[in-house]
Order: sequence, then C-alpha cells, then structure tokens
Amino acid sequence: METFDQFFARATGNPPYPYQCKLASLPTASRILKVPTGAGKTAAAIIPWLYRFVSGAPDAPRRLVYCLPMRVLVEQTLQLAQDWVKCVAPEVHVYALMGGDVNVEWEVHPERPAILIGTQDMLLSRALNRGYAMSRYRWPVQFGLLNNDALWVCDEVQLMGDGLATTAQLAAFRSRFTTFGPTPTIWMSATLDPEMLRTVDLQEQPPVFELGPDDKANERLWKRLEAAKSVAPAPEECRAPEGLARFLAAEHKPGTQTLAVVNRVARAQAVFDEFRRLAPKVPCRLLHSRFRSNEKKIWPDLFREQIPSEGRVLISTQVVEAGLDISSALLITDLAPWPSLVQRFGRCNREGEQESGGRIFWVDRPLTGKMKDEALNEEMARPYQLAELKEASDRLARLGSASPNDLPNHKIPYRPTHVLRRRDLIDLFDTTPDLSGYDLDISRFIRDENNRDVQIAWRQELPIGGDKESAPSSGELCSVPIGELAALIKSVKSGSRLKAVTWNALDGEWINVRDNTPLRPGMVLVATANSGCYDAIRGWNVSYTKAVVPVPEMTAEQGTPDDPLTFLRYTQTLEAHSVEVRDAMQVLLEALEGIELDEYTETLLNVALRHDWGKAHPVFQMTLNPGGTGPLLAKSKVERRHSRKYFRHELASALAILQSGGSDLATYLTAAHHGKVRLSIRALPNENRPEKPGVRFARGIHEGDILLAAQLGEVNTLPVTLDLEPMMLGLSARGEPSWMERMLSLRDALGPFRLAYLEALIVAADVRASNKPTAVIS
Repeated sequence: METFDQFFARATGNPPYPYQCKLASLPTASRILKVPTGAGKTAAAIIPWLYRFVSGAPDAPRRLVYCLPMRVLVEQTLQLAQDWVKCVAPEVHVYALMGGDVNVEWEVHPERPAILIGTQDMLLSRALNRGYAMSRYRWPVQFGLLNNDALWVCDEVQLMGDGLATTAQLAAFRSRFTTFGPTPTIWMSATLDPEMLRTVDLQEQPPVFELGPDDKANERLWKRLEAAKSVAPAPEECRAPEGLARFLAAEHKPGTQTLAVVNRVARAQAVFDEFRRLAPKVPCRLLHSRFRSNEKKIWPDLFREQIPSEGRVLISTQVVEAGLDISSALLITDLAPWPSLVQRFGRCNREGEQESGGRIFWVDRPLTGKMKDEALNEEMARPYQLAELKEASDRLARLGSASPNDLPNHKIPYRPTHVLRRRDLIDLFDTTPDLSGYDLDISRFIRDENNRDVQIAWRQELPIGGDKESAPSSGELCSVPIGELAALIKSVKSGSRLKAVTWNALDGEWINVRDNTPLRPGMVLVATANSGCYDAIRGWNVSYTKAVVPVPEMTAEQGTPDDPLTFLRYTQTLEAHSVEVRDAMQVLLEALEGIELDEYTETLLNVALRHDWGKAHPVFQMTLNPGGTGPLLAKSKVERRHSRKYFRHELASALAILQSGGSDLATYLTAAHHGKVRLSIRALPNENRPEKPGVRFARGIHEGDILLAAQLGEVNTLPVTLDLEPMMLGLSARGEPSWMERMLSLRDALGPFRLAYLEALIVAADVRASNKPTAVIS
C-alpha cells in the first residue's frame, strides 16, 4: 500500500502539508479542524477519508457529505473532488445535491463509496427528512442514507448561522439514537470558536485539530501564512456604488486580478454596471448567489483562466468567502463581521505570489451616497448586525497587516435563534402530507430568518396538469429571497407581470402561484419568460422587465407522479419481479458487511420478496391487464390510471403481511417502500368511497377487499381478505394495537435514523431490480 504522501501527491500533484498527513493517520471521528484560510482544508477533509477508505479502514464511512454554506461554492468543490477521485480512487462516485438534480444513483447504490457535495439548504433539509426541491416521497430515503454510514464535513461554519447548531444537534442525536456504521462530523473554519458547538444535546466538545510545529516549518505552507497584505480604509466615496466603481477603475493594475466584495446583491449589481461604463475594456465579472446554476457552472473555469493583459475585475458578494481558491492583487471589501473579513482577506495574495504584497482596502460603512455616517442603523447593516460591524471596525483600526500569521484570534459570540430539539426530530420522521397543505417548518433550523430562499426557473410555456416530467432541472433554478418574491407576488402592479406555477405533491399537479399561495424555503416555482426579474449577466433583480432567456436543456424527472416503478418500458410478472427484488437485496446486503445489519437480514429479504404482494389486488391487475387473462403482473409498458383514486398497492401488501403474522418491522418496511404510507393510515380528500355505507377505506383499499392467490418466488399465497381495523385508534376487538401505535413503537425502538436506513435499502433493491429486469414478458 502506498504511503499517504504518495497518495496525496498522486491526487493533487503536490506533497501534503504535515497536518494533512497527521489527519490521515487518525481514526475517522468527529473533530474541529481549525486552520488558516488557504491552508488546504478542503483537501484535508476529503483526501484523508479517501485514503482511509481505499486502505480498508473500518472507521471510514462509505459516504462523505460535504456541506457548504452557499450554492455557488458547490461547483468548484465538486470539480476538485472529481479531479482527485479520478487520480486515486475511480471507484468513488462524486455527486452534487442541488435543487432540480434528479440523479438518484447514489440512493440506489448505498453500498458504493460516494462524495456528496451540496449546500446547507439541500443537505440539512434532507438530513431533517424535509428535502428541499425534491419529491416528498423520496425524503425518507435520503434522510436514512445521510444519517448513517456517512462522514459529514461542514465547511466555513461561521457562515452557517442557525444551521451550525443544527449540525451539532444532529451529531448528538446520531450518537443518542445510534446509526448503522460510523457517522461522525468534522467542522472546519479558520475562525471557529469551539464554544460555538456547545448545544443543549452536544455538551462535550469535539477535539480541536490545529497546525503543529511541523506545519510552521513547512516552507510552502509558511509562504502562504506569511503572505504580505497591507490594510487601509478606502476613501469615503466608496460608500456609494458609483464611488466604489471609480476607486476600482483607478486602483486596478493591468495584468492583475482585482476583487471587490460587497454585502448586498443590489450593491454589487450597481457597482458592476458603473465599472463597466467607466472601464469598458477591462474584463469584469459579477459573482453572487442569485444566478442560475447554468450561469454559475462556468465560474470554476473562469477562476482557472489566465489573467489577460488588461487584468480582470471580479465584483462579488459573500459567495467568495468560502471554498473558492482565488487570489487577487487588490481587494476592496465592505465592512463585515470579523470572521467574514478574515475569509475575504484570504482571497488576496493567497499564495504570496505578489512580490510587493497584496493591497486591501475596507469600506467603513455600507451606506449609499445619500446617507450620512450618523444614519447608520440596523437596517443599513443588513445582512449583518450593527454591533458586529462596529466591533470589526474597531479591530480594523488597529490592524496593519492582514497576513494570516498577523491576524489575532477572536472569540465569536454565537447565539442561534432556533435550536433543533429531540421532539422536533422525532416529529419530522412522519412525512404524511398535511391535509391543509402545510408541513412542519424546518427553515428556522437551516438558515437565519433573513437568508431563506425559494427557487425559480423560467420557461416559455408553463407546465400544466399532472406533467411532473416538466419539473425544472438544476441548471434552470435560481435561488431568490423568499421575502422579495412574496412582495413581488403580492404587488398588484408586479403581480400582473409574474406568472408562475408550483408542483402540488398532494394533488399531483401544477397549480398557479397567487398572492395567497404560501411560500416555503426550498419551494420550486416555474415562471413565464416574460415575467422578467432575471438577467444572465447580472442575475436576479425584481426591477428587470425584459424577458428571460430560458435554459435550453432540461433534465426531466423519470416516471409518472402516480407510481414511477410500475409503468416502465417492459411487462413483467409479479412472480419474476418479487424474485429479482429479493436477489437484488441479497447482493446489496453482502456488499454492506461491517455495519451491523445481520440482525435484520432475514426481515429485509422477506420484505423484498413480499413487498408487492398487494399488486395481487383486482384493482391493480385490472389496471395493468384489463383483459384479466394470464399471470399476475407487477409491471406494464402501458400507463393507465387506477379505477380507485389514490390506490396504493403497498398498503395492501402491508396489511396482508400483518394479517399473516408478519412483524411490525416487516409490515412497516413493506408499506413504506414508496414513501406514501408510513406511520399512519388515512383516507384522502376526494377519495372514492365504497358503495356500501360504513365500510372503512384508505388509500384506495376498502375493507373486505380480497387479494388474489399469488406466486411470490417459492412462496404460494392464498387469497387474503384485507382488514382495515388497524387504521382505527386504540386497541382492536382482539386487543391488538393500532397501526399508528405499532409504528411509533417501532420508530422509538429502532431509532429514526436506523429505521429510515432500512427503508432506503428496500427502496434501493426495488429500484435496482426494476431498472434492470432479467425476466420479462415483453
């Protein structure tokens, strides 16, 4: 086995720093990684895990979940991970988790090593069983996979807001409820105060890992830590966008890169427009979080491009504070909290490449040209707190050098507004749609109140009806502030211009967005191109009235919203499908050795074989085979609607298993394999009622329905009369507990994380067998 030094050099083309080598020698465990900006934290998080996993270390989880505070950082981190994996571990798959991304390969292959990279919005919402911008019926699968057999890496945590407390609480809950396989967390930042991780349930702080004497003796690393950077206040005129643009034009030097970092998107757009007017020959790019991924995807290439003879100017918001390996000769930054300033300083003379040193100027107040110093208030300080800016201003006044070794340590006060509690997590395990259209609000556990987004795409024509395949791809989506969009929708004048729809998962159709439509973080909207509000060069802005140019290529979600694994490109018998799912589960379990699944192997195999028993229901068979002749079918090439609205074959399967003496675990996993029947059974609005009054019914199953005799592999089943008494609360006439009581007891006994992981395994086996059948009729 090659040494870590050799492994690292093969991955990156450079030798590792001493601290990176030490990390690779330590067991994979929860810790705080506190090293200066530019010292290679991303490589320190990913490559040691890769090395330990490839080496067969039992403490290395199969998945590394890389959590970033902003979406714009995902593309560059994704590219780095892909490059490293390609060189040293091609068997490891790398995925981005972003809104509209429908790649489910990592869900279907939980045994494969994978790196999952996404924002805290996408990852934390999934870890809380409320995944933003994804089908609610896939929530439990990703909840299970992200909370088991996974190493979480939280990067630049000083930018995470309330999300940081959520990562700490989740780490505590994984320890309390237990998981399949190790699931530690690494928190990384140059300015992280360990006290920030002390929460109500994570009282014991993880160990802190910092640079050692060997690192300070490393010439290559020391050059970065000693890189010269002067610091001075910018002229007062820079408080206004026009003045800042003039200062940029005057101070920028040909052949170098200049970076301006401001605190608001609107200010960045104004500075950008003015600078392009003043210096039209100097290449200038605008970077902020309110762009579609289609426009953002070229940014990593931009950062790698050689700087032209005229030089290059980047005008940005906070998106450059984390994860971007860029360096400028000149940095001009708005006043920001001290941790943010430290990150911004790291984007100037990053490697000490400027022989004369980098230059940094800071704008002392985030004012417009019409405001006076004494008018600074909390509103003008947004998105930060006024006290944070005043404290940073005092520190800057005493600072002569921004070299990493000259920056003083600073204790960061951290008081999250909302903290995830045990009861919250338990409640979030239930994904049953609320009949009023509302779900438990998790946005308060993911971001601060002023930093919550919805996502919007633009199309020439809006999707209509139940056409879920028209859902937008990740490249089309732009994250926009929920408050700005709500105000736009409610504005009479602007509302007539904005025409948008959103997907209603409960009814399975697109609905119009109106002034009374509740907006939720992570919600996906599709607007007409004529609605405006977006420019491919400047990004989102409600004042833009020109039609938006839609993204030309779209990735449609596969399958129908009713039952995507039933109507495929082939016809298959129920017997053949049952055997193939059981065989797929056997292969999956053999590949998952080492995470203590032995106790559940028999149950998982039995459920895999019987999970579609309910397809022997006459309603299901009439849908797939109207002629009623031949063997029972599980799959059909012809898509049809069931005669009973909301019919769920998996509920029939689960009831049959329960009535035949199956365990509560087997019953639950069978019912839950499509994500639509889990902790409770109930009828839905507009559901077909039985002709006979007083007969219980739920999800298209009527009391007294009979499942036909079926062949499930080597198991021959007799006809079963379905009993819906378990849906009633309280003990049955036979003294047996209700469905809900059984399922809640099961959840509490296994813990939410492990139970969801077992769900994910059933789904994975079902999808794998469905996607690659070996025995089909046609």
